[in-house]
Amino acid sequence: MQCYTELTPPTAVTHSLALPFVSAQSNNLVVAKSSLLQIFTTKAIPADLDNPAQQSTRPSNKYNGRLTNDDDGLESSFLGGDAVLLKSDRANNTKLVLVAEVPLSGTVTGLARIKTSSTKSGGDALLVAFKDAKLSLVEWDPEWHSLTTVSIHYYEQDELYGSPWAAPLSDYVNFLAADPGSRCAALKFGARNLAILPFRQPDEDIGMDDWDEELDGPRPVKDLSSAVINGASNIEETPYSPSFVLRLPNLDPSLLNPVHLAFLHEYREPTFGILSSTQSPSNSLGRKDHFTYMVFTLDLQQKASTTILSVGGLPQDLFRVVALPAPVGGALLVGANELIHINQSGKTHSVAVNPLAKQATSFGLVDQSDLDIRLEGCAIDVLSAENGELLLVLHDGRLAIITLRLDGRTVAGITVKLIPKQTGGGIVPCSVSSLTRIGRASVFAGTEDGDSFVLGWTRKQSQTSRRKSRILDASLDIELDDEDLDEDEDDLYGDEAPEIQPTASSAGAGRSGDLNFRVHDRLISIAPIRAMTYGKPSVSADSEELAGVRSDLHLACAVGRGCASSLAILNREVQPRIIGRFEFPEARGFWTMCAQKPIPKSMQGDRGGSAVGTDFDASNLFDKYMIVAKVDLDGYETSDVYALTAAGFETLTGTEFEPAAGFTVEAGTMGKNMRIIQVLKSEVRCYDGGKFPPFRSPFPAAGIQLLIVFRPWA
Repeated sequence: MQCYTELTPPTAVTHSLALPFVSAQSNNLVVAKSSLLQIFTTKAIPADLDNPAQQSTRPSNKYNGRLTNDDDGLESSFLGGDAVLLKSDRANNTKLVLVAEVPLSGTVTGLARIKTSSTKSGGDALLVAFKDAKLSLVEWDPEWHSLTTVSIHYYEQDELYGSPWAAPLSDYVNFLAADPGSRCAALKFGARNLAILPFRQPDEDIGMDDWDEELDGPRPVKDLSSAVINGASNIEETPYSPSFVLRLPNLDPSLLNPVHLAFLHEYREPTFGILSSTQSPSNSLGRKDHFTYMVFTLDLQQKASTTILSVGGLPQDLFRVVALPAPVGGALLVGANELIHINQSGKTHSVAVNPLAKQATSFGLVDQSDLDIRLEGCAIDVLSAENGELLLVLHDGRLAIITLRLDGRTVAGITVKLIPKQTGGGIVPCSVSSLTRIGRASVFAGTEDGDSFVLGWTRKQSQTSRRKSRILDASLDIELDDEDLDEDEDDLYGDEAPEIQPTASSAGAGRSGDLNFRVHDRLISIAPIRAMTYGKPSVSADSEELAGVRSDLHLACAVGRGCASSLAILNREVQPRIIGRFEFPEARGFWTMCAQKPIPKSMQGDRGGSAVGTDFDASNLFDKYMIVAKVDLDGYETSDVYALTAAGFETLTGTEFEPAAGFTVEAGTMGKNMRIIQVLKSEVRCYDGGKFPPFRSPFPAAGIQLLIVFRPWA
């Protein structure tokens, strides 16, 4: 039974994931904050509109070493005459818009994107992992504007997770991984257990890959009437197949101490790479290089696996497997002191990032110990798959770029480069718990020690290289890469399309120039709260204007860690800024709205479009109204409409709005602010916002669809 009251929801971000969730065309960010799930959509806002005051501070920015991305002349003068910044990369800021938030009954330990055959919204489904080995497959329901649960899977039975003397499931590190092709998902729980949840694909044809109609005859027709799976009489009713649990030592006897796993790209069957050891990792025992990286291919029908790759003698401080997409491929193993890339054939490339790597391992490493960085608690995400660039956020918030040098289609080496503070290398003040790419030039960095950020980057390219590319074809206003593919090179790549071949010149052009990072948006966090006290507000609430709207006490909290620390003031209610006060004792509800006016003919273009110039005040195209629900002393319910003006508000008369129609339950606008909707207790009315309101209809006009759902009181 709940024995406490939650004053504020969780604010520390633990997991994040980008996927088209609300619809097939949407770009959503799902953020998990312990027991709270938030769904955002991204919106691009011009940088000038996002920070109008930035123009007045541009001269000072030139001298204090900070770069602004709003003026070509300033950037050219600061960066030098031989550098320019791509306009398409710096024009907009990526902002987060909250779509919905859902409290969950449990602590989230993992998120995964699943592409199912069909969802209610047309987008992808979301697989959520909880503590104590639970999985929940959810999708977006546009009708109810919330999440709907497709299936629930739990693996906390005693016969599954281990022997009687095994520790509770919450004491183990349980993590979730999903196949990039959405063919299955894997949940590692307990000490050595792996739960596999298969998913059906739209074009799934089990056992028919090698069927030849000329030799084997016509394909047999599946009988779905007698299939019963998970209580469903039709096999197509569920997007998943029955899950099963594999003992890791049954896959290979050396998988006694699994560390981490990830599903790999570019395989026809679900294939994952797992990092493990036959010995328990311990620095005090002096063990070195006893880790093994193995790759397994899953047979979902036979519930079996096949080992296709094994690399041993790896350093014991490795703790993460990062799967890399094409054209790099393979996996990146992350350790405390080194980075190791292993491709599909088992070839390794590695780099040491601090002097301790030589003492901790005898594995062959390229020396970059002068960086002197530690990788514990770091976060990595793909920055540019074509160029082999990864974004690395260290435990102290510093940014770095991991570059996998490509030689044709193979990796030739790894280099790590720290981003200077002058170009945004220190804009993240603390460690990052999750790193998610949400746009072409933006990434979300979620933290548990402070505010979370949306980071954007721009790339500076040399002016001379751009001029050389234009010389190749001066008659066309396009940029051509300085590349000529030889016939031998075309034969080497076979029948692949030439435009997608990763050539040395194109990769070099993509990596030319440094990256400049800046903050586009942030999510405010008050976690973790280190200390708190209560006190009176600085402005006394005894004055007549503030009476009843300001709290008598508030909480002062010290929140965050390290450089992300701050002071937070918490109040139970919203603390408004009073600009006026009046008595309205009969009012029971207020709704304010802006209704768009029809564009005058003098401002319309030749084809009926808007010809409004930039110097026109767009606020003149809207009427501002306020609907007030009232109950008088006799209990008589009415609703009045007022026009909001600069001087206040005045009653609107001479319209078809009927105050005596009843009590307003809800009011708002729809149809691009062209219609005003008023919901009464027993009636819904739609008004034309441009003429408000000589037009009234019980049904929406102009092709607008309105769904009203009535629910009886419990």
